[in-house]
Amino acid sequence: MPDAMHSGPRAAVGGALVLAAAVAGCGSPGPAGPPPDRIYVNAKVWTGDAAAGETQAIAVSGDRIVAVGTDEAVGALADAGTEVIDLEGRRVVPGFNDAHWHLPARRTADLVDAGTVQEVQRRLQAFAATLGPDEWVTGRGWGPSDFPGNRAHRRYLDDIFPNRPVLLTDRDGHQSLANGRALALAKVTRGTPEPVNGRIGRDANGEPSGLLQESAASLVGRLIPPLTTEQVYQALLAEMNRAASFGLTSLQVASGVGGSGLEYQAYQRALREGALKVRLRLGVPFVREVTDAQLAEFVALRDQHRDGLLAYGIAKGMLDGTVDAHTAAMLDPYAGATDTGLPMWTQPDLDRVVAAYDKAGLQVELHAIGDRAIRMALDAYAEAARINGTTGRRHRVEHAEVPALADLPRFKALGVIASTQAMFASPDVITLANYAPALGPERASRSNAFKLFDDAGAVQAFGSDYPVFTMEVMRGIHAAVTRQMPDGTPEGGWYPDHRISVEAAVRHFTRDAAYASFDEANKGTLTAGKWADFVVLSEDVFAIPPAQLAGVRAWLTVMGGRETFRARQ
Repeated sequence: MPDAMHSGPRAAVGGALVLAAAVAGCGSPGPAGPPPDRIYVNAKVWTGDAAAGETQAIAVSGDRIVAVGTDEAVGALADAGTEVIDLEGRRVVPGFNDAHWHLPARRTADLVDAGTVQEVQRRLQAFAATLGPDEWVTGRGWGPSDFPGNRAHRRYLDDIFPNRPVLLTDRDGHQSLANGRALALAKVTRGTPEPVNGRIGRDANGEPSGLLQESAASLVGRLIPPLTTEQVYQALLAEMNRAASFGLTSLQVASGVGGSGLEYQAYQRALREGALKVRLRLGVPFVREVTDAQLAEFVALRDQHRDGLLAYGIAKGMLDGTVDAHTAAMLDPYAGATDTGLPMWTQPDLDRVVAAYDKAGLQVELHAIGDRAIRMALDAYAEAARINGTTGRRHRVEHAEVPALADLPRFKALGVIASTQAMFASPDVITLANYAPALGPERASRSNAFKLFDDAGAVQAFGSDYPVFTMEVMRGIHAAVTRQMPDGTPEGGWYPDHRISVEAAVRHFTRDAAYASFDEANKGTLTAGKWADFVVLSEDVFAIPPAQLAGVRAWLTVMGGRETFRARQ
């Protein structure tokens, strides 16, 4: 720890004479019990717990909180061997929990916020210069508004890479752009049929334009040389370091990793080597023709991992695509168009598979962005509960971007969690130039409107959908609270009636995210007996103007009583 954070092994502390209610109510050792390893004092601690309230100090033994309360009361638990750390009046909140995260294992060109074709080309050429001459050029993060007329086309890639294969994934990860060389290698021609749950973009002459939506991207993507085990592991280590630097102590991986493959091996290795800097919850596949044997395997995988660092127990399914690609399943056509998106399931098939997972005791999370897909998810959850007579499964709708207003009360009634992404309220150029116009004003006015879920009484868990958006939590909180970009645009905010409070945003990233993974008994609030997962922030987020939220940084991150990040002094 930096010297400024220490005040000696038994520093003097002041404050009230009684412990917080959480100490007495959660079986903390009290003055007569074993002394804590460390005490963090002189802080503004937002516990997230109504009984504990706002307090000043936290005592930690091993990986658990043993007391919260005033400086004086908690300080009385220390002995000569207790380390007392002065947080200098900083704000402390529970460790942030990203409820929807992905591991980007492959190194690619960063195309986020490129803005123009020329900038896309410049970044790709710079990235290609770092590769071997025979390596594929890959990139991620482009948006339709980067291209003239909001139309991506392979000619912009052919101009700079006529003989080298290129494949670029868009920001949302639901459409890709391939150049002519990549299409030729994959034998994608005007005669190639549309794959199931996919679309091949074509020009006026019927020739492939290079745009590959949803499953069509695999026609080309399968040719990219696979990653190695070591590459995936090193990517995991790097991403955990970044996550800890943003105050994250838990990540819920929104993919069906299951019990095999390179990602599974990387997570298991990190666990064995004591390298996990965040708690991870992984998913299992959502199989269309799932068997009883597979379900038993998934349940066994869940039951084998109960150490609090690596967990399973949720199945990830995909119901539709994205608004930007016009593949999100909508009840009515997109503005100025006749298509209503690309639903990936029929309702009977979805009902059958959800019911099977529900009966096995597995939680289900369904990617559903359009109002039609959201309704399909809710209908399937309702049918599973009816058939199986089950309750309390805490099934989830991931993204839930454009809900029909009539479906909002169903989240609370069914006990379904709205797993939303705070950064999706960012009114960037893609949102304003492509996303909102595709929806039209009425639907855009209720998209990513987190206040609607709060007002409907739903449990709402915030995530990032990283690498679609940054996993920097404070950027997400700023977006949800202001509905503006960090530069203050657009003036007044994008549909400002849907702004939420800072406290609500923090709660969605902590307590509610923990509830979404059945972890509320161990994390999400700062009370005695729970894991010592918390973040010390550079500013008091509850006191500064909302416009300044995006600039707040993690000053110290603690996961399981262990420092995983500290800012340079």
